[in-house]
Amino acid sequence: NDLLTRTGPGTPMGKLMRRYWIPALLSDQLPDPDGAPVRVKLLGEKLVAFRTTDGVGLIDERCPHRNASMFFGRNEENGLRCVYHGWKFDREGQCMDMPSEPPESNFKRKVKIEAYPTLERGGIVWTYMGPPEQKPDFPEIEWTLVPASHRHMTRHIQECNWFQGFEGGFDASHLTFLHRGDIIEIGRAHV
Repeated sequence: NDLLTRTGPGTPMGKLMRRYWIPALLSDQLPDPDGAPVRVKLLGEKLVAFRTTDGVGLIDERCPHRNASMFFGRNEENGLRCVYHGWKFDREGQCMDMPSEPPESNFKRKVKIEAYPTLERGGIVWTYMGPPEQKPDFPEIEWTLVPASHRHMTRHIQECNWFQGFEGGFDASHLTFLHRGDIIEIGRAHV
């Protein structure tokens, strides 16, 4: 069970799933450049997404300096600035600014935060979390190529591991036996 269901960093299934482009969040969850960041949890990793004028960044939630949450960071001028000491990171995770260092210091060039590449297709921000040298091209998924007027999306949180959700969605026997095809009414469910 653990081999199949655990997807955190370094786990066998986690390594496999990180080799594919995966949906991270809906594009409209980050409507404006330089707007507030959004918390995202993918494959057991706590991350923060933010939109710049150039695209969407997806970085580790914790600043590498003092471990402060980047969720509280300021999204400004193509980077997310940690509110603890002001270190600013771009979408690729490179430190852009260290107000605590003298202007001639190049220490900022040595500091990175974990960052994952993103792209937007079909109203979704997708990310690749695997080895950079093995990143595949984004697949030509037909529904991501049509105009927004030709697709419908919903989002829901399902409290289970990925395999339970996957298996339950294809289990026709469960659907017909437990739910019997009845319509569930508010306050009165037929089970």
